[in-house]
Amino acid sequence: MKKFILLFLLLKQDLYAQLPGQQMETPFDQFIKQPGIEWAAYINDTVRFTKFNLNAHLVDRLFRHSIKASFPVGSGSPQAARVTYLKTSESKKLLFNFEDVQSFDSEGNLSLKNKTANLKSDTSGITLSDVTEILFVENGQLGSYIPWIAPMVPVVTSTGTYLGDGDWFSTCFSPRYHFVPPTSAKEIYLGNSVRKISVDSIEPGRRLKELYGRNLVQTIWPYIIKGTLKVNSPKTGKLISAADLNTELINEERKEVPVYDSLGNQMGVRFVTDPLSPLVFSMAQLKQDWYYHDATNTVYSRIRELILCAKKQSASGEARDATEILRIIIK
Repeated sequence: MKKFILLFLLLKQDLYAQLPGQQMETPFDQFIKQPGIEWAAYINDTVRFTKFNLNAHLVDRLFRHSIKASFPVGSGSPQAARVTYLKTSESKKLLFNFEDVQSFDSEGNLSLKNKTANLKSDTSGITLSDVTEILFVENGQLGSYIPWIAPMVPVVTSTGTYLGDGDWFSTCFSPRYHFVPPTSAKEIYLGNSVRKISVDSIEPGRRLKELYGRNLVQTIWPYIIKGTLKVNSPKTGKLISAADLNTELINEERKEVPVYDSLGNQMGVRFVTDPLSPLVFSMAQLKQDWYYHDATNTVYSRIRELILCAKKQSASGEARDATEILRIIIK
């Protein structure tokens, strides 16, 4: 029954953060008020770190009281507005199951009563983490900020029914949206991830800032046109100039326009293209490398690339599935 309650609370927290109009202002998203921030949104996701068992490391550090943690926190929730860290006794109850062990003498009388502690989950195979992430555009540059993460564990009923994965605890709280590890610090590589973001489908409750009502692609588009952000072809790697950002990139058949002489006689045809609009991009693919800084208990990512996807028009005018069109080169 306790596990059912735990799962309900975890799901309730996550749903709370997604409800339109329910996003609370927290210390972690105060940075969006800076004038350089043009767009920002929560893009929380689950990430499986395969190069280093971060969850086992965090459990060990929490057990040794070398890091701070709290009960699971949802983005934009009251808990995020004011994080309350676990006390030592609360950490023990969160991590361990305690069972009474009784000993009897030769006559059957109770002689000793102790408690044993067993870790609630075997961390050797638990690599899934619930990552709270804010993607933002600052002065034309794309950035990622990880306010905190939560190791995830399977939630199983007493009868052995698997209900899903839930947050165990939240930790790695970082107050700085621009985290730069010291050059002398050792960073632990956690792995990489690839995910797709539906540009216009980010829930209103997760949108933090949209200057002039622009979505992510509309926000960075002027910098692509100016050449501040370089783009190339995902297929060939060839750089694409602003002059070549036209509808030929998404249409398989070019538009023909007849050419006439001064007497009205058709001399031939010429191909016409229109400037490419940022509105044609419905999907973006985000590739990231993930790291952990042990000294400050901070998780952060480096964006490798952002690929913009649009539906290509076939020769018959039929719209195909979203295809990779432009790759934004991240410095």
